[in-house]
Formats: sequence, structure tokens, C-alpha cells
Amino acid sequence: MSEALAGVPPAMPPPAPEEYLRIHRWMCLTKALDDRMHMLVKQGRAPFVGSCRGHEGIQVAAVAALSDRDWLVPHYRGLGSAVTRGLTAREWMLAVFAKAADPLSAGRNIPGGCFAHPSLNIAPVSQVVATWIPKAVGLAYATKLRGEDAVTLCTFGDGATSQGDFHEGLNFAGVHRVPAVFVCENNAYAISVPLSLQAGNSQLWRRAAGYGLAGLQVDGGDVPACYEAVRQAVALARSGGGATLIEALVKRINPHTSEDDQTKYRPAGEVGEAGQADPLVRFESWLEDQRWLTSAHAEQVHQEAALDAGQAADWAETQPDPDPAQVLSHVFLG
Repeated sequence: MSEALAGVPPAMPPPAPEEYLRIHRWMCLTKALDDRMHMLVKQGRAPFVGSCRGHEGIQVAAVAALSDRDWLVPHYRGLGSAVTRGLTAREWMLAVFAKAADPLSAGRNIPGGCFAHPSLNIAPVSQVVATWIPKAVGLAYATKLRGEDAVTLCTFGDGATSQGDFHEGLNFAGVHRVPAVFVCENNAYAISVPLSLQAGNSQLWRRAAGYGLAGLQVDGGDVPACYEAVRQAVALARSGGGATLIEALVKRINPHTSEDDQTKYRPAGEVGEAGQADPLVRFESWLEDQRWLTSAHAEQVHQEAALDAGQAADWAETQPDPDPAQVLSHVFLG
């Protein structure tokens, strides 16, 4: 962690081993679902994948730091965030196959295009990059005005920080001291545009100071560090200390989407290095060092997650498609 949080969040006890083991299980399920989606696309059974591999460490750790009453506003790559919030394998696969019972968009969006799930306190967002940031700020401001004990977690990629919505949203958050945590999952590419062509200062967390927010940078592949950083930021927001911008440095393992050829803009060595920086492998090594997890137990969790993902996919594929007569239902025609 490159900088301490501004303000003093309330003291908290250290996380119990069980908390880290839950994080591990969610990360395994996220990986299994992501891997299964790639398999389905290659088989021609599903149309599209927006992979979160390489991002799942910060995604799962961040959402694990929330309470049930808090809100999540994730970006389209946020499968790990949604899984940790409670999205099931079956629900996700209904979205992958765009089925009528898809709880996220009723089969009206690409997988991840919208993670709306009211019962899980996942707010609906638009797919246009960064437009969900002001919405998350408005949500956090609303909970503050109502006197609710709720924090809003908003996630986005580094490309979103080049959009005006990012600056307007964080400025409002600073002025009104909203109870929010902003997590930038910085994989150094906005699709194919490197960070060097997006920002004159590559340390994106430093932008927080300009808006009166706390800010810090964390290694997004270091799950315990991510969990502690977000726990502290959530505690600060809940205590009235205002919002925090966390820049999590991650390495994107897969292409931007299944439609992308990253070899055209990423050096081969860089792609290989990203694959070696798998946050799940790194976390399992840490858990084993703590003697909280054995390799045999880890393999069992992986097998259970893979079975869950496979069975969910096979089940979802057989479910009814949306009724064409209802194509305009719940669609705004402004």
C-alpha cells in the first residue's frame, strides 16, 4: 500500500481465517465461471466473454469488506464482485445465454453489460464507460440524506478515469462527503490504449487529493492487502469520514473480450508475465503459508466450483428464451 488513508477509521479486529477462506471460495467460483464462459464461446454455444481474470483478487476482496446493507455499483468486468455479493452460478449462466429468466437484464444485454440485482443491493448501471460513477455518487448521497447506515462501493477500470463522469462524480463526492469507496482496477489498458496515452501521471490514486478524498494505491493481486485496504475505507466512509479512491494495480490475463486480439498491441512477454501473476495462485500460496489451507483442500474447492459452473451452464442452456413479443418491455424509448 503506497499511502495511508486520510482520516482515522474506527479500529477493527483482524480478519478471521474463515473470512479469507470464504474469499478463496468466491475467487475459485469466479475463475470457474470465467473459464466455462470461454469454453462456451469456443464451442459456439455462447456469443461473448468479457473476462475478469487477473482482476478477481481486488474484486472479491473489496466486496467481501461490505455488509449486507451496503450497495455495489460494479463495472462490466465485475463478475467477481457480483459473485461475492451473492450472484449464483445459475443466475450468471442465465445471463450468459440471454434467457428470459436472466435476473440481471431479462436477456437484454451481453454478459456483464448490466449486473442489476436489487435483492443483492447491486444497482443497475448503463454500459457506457464511467457513466455509472455519478450514479454511484448519487446513490451514496441518497443514503446519507436518508440517514441510512450504508456505504456504496463503485468499481471501474483505468479507462474510466479519462472520462468526465469520473471527475464530476468524485468532485461531488468530495464536496458532500458521501459514504462511498471508489475502486479503480488499473490493468494499464483501456481496451488497447495503454495508460501512458491516457494519463500524464500514471499514479491515478493521486487524483483523490484534488477532490478532497482519501486515496491510496494497492497491489490488486495481493488479496490480504486489498481486503484490508477496502475494510479501512469502508469503515472510514461509514463513520462519516467521506469517500476514498483506491487504485488497485492488476494485470489483465485474458484479452479485453473474446472479440479482441491482444497480441496486436501487447508485447508477448507482457502477456506471459500477466499469466504468471494469477492472484488466485498467489492467494493460495499465502493461505498455505498461514496453514489455513492445504493444496488438497484447494483442489477440492476448485473441482466443486468447476462442477457448479458446468452444471449451471448445462441447465441454463435449456431454459426458455425471451418472448420476442416482449422485446420492448422495460426498454426506455426516449
